[in-house]
Amino acid sequence: MNKVELEAALKAASTDYVWRLYFFNSRKQRSKDSYSYVGHEIRFTRNSTLENFATNLIGTVLHFQVAPLDQILDYDGYNTKCSCDILNISDGIFNGNFITFRNSLANADNGRLKDHYKGYALYGEPAHGITGKPITFLKFANPTAKLESKKSVFFKEAKDGENNDSLDEITEQFFRMYLTVDAVLIEDEMYNFTHAFEKIFGVTQTLQQVKARAIEKIIAAGLIANADDFRQYVKSINAHRFVALSDDRIKLATNTGKRRELGATYNIPIDENGLFLLEEKHVDALLKYLCYKVFKEADTGEMLEASSVTKLNVGEAV
Repeated sequence: MNKVELEAALKAASTDYVWRLYFFNSRKQRSKDSYSYVGHEIRFTRNSTLENFATNLIGTVLHFQVAPLDQILDYDGYNTKCSCDILNISDGIFNGNFITFRNSLANADNGRLKDHYKGYALYGEPAHGITGKPITFLKFANPTAKLESKKSVFFKEAKDGENNDSLDEITEQFFRMYLTVDAVLIEDEMYNFTHAFEKIFGVTQTLQQVKARAIEKIIAAGLIANADDFRQYVKSINAHRFVALSDDRIKLATNTGKRRELGATYNIPIDENGLFLLEEKHVDALLKYLCYKVFKEADTGEMLEASSVTKLNVGEAV
């Protein structure tokens, strides 16, 4: 789904949708990378409250978060300051946690409210007889709030019959809903305006595994003369960078002639056996190549760096 389609889906949801609101908590399980979730369905005294909030939210998301977008990128780890990227919830990077999360909302309780949550989900589906896609707005921030200050005390107008000439101290818990979102889920596609989802769904831990596998894959390909040094050099590199590792480019680099060409292009030393002889300063260029973040412009021969590349079936330029 591109930007135009995302806008159309959001606009369609602004009318004739039925809305439900869920607060949720998450907890890491003992088993590695597995999370559990508890959903709490929220009800309002006036039926129109949630519908009005959903309408206002859609308007602000469209105006402030979607309209400024130049493009929607596939999630590849490099988009750490993304405006919006897209990821399917069945992607292995979630380790099944998103499915568990969605099931927790389907089985949410509606008991007593708690004083802390990890976030909330606003779920909408077309009203009976209306064609449209289910949509969920996700915010990964605690909606609970209290008016507390060491320098002031808060009061409200007392409701004691017809006379409103006295005050009561405010001690109740408040709930705050934001008019921005961290992610929008349309069917099984999640559009992320931030990467806050990584912590909630255990992606941060999964990325470390992705990084470890990527490092071993690069070493096993036999590209690097000083593999132990390479392992040390990449220890401090953000795991996001390894998500987009390209098997095609690793395969290309297994050719000695290609490695010599890459060494000349990216100023990476080559030893007498035609292997990369890396220093720490060379690692960034090698990873950018292997993760498809640099390529040669066909007409000019210039090396270009891209935040995202859409790969076409026309062969590889470099």
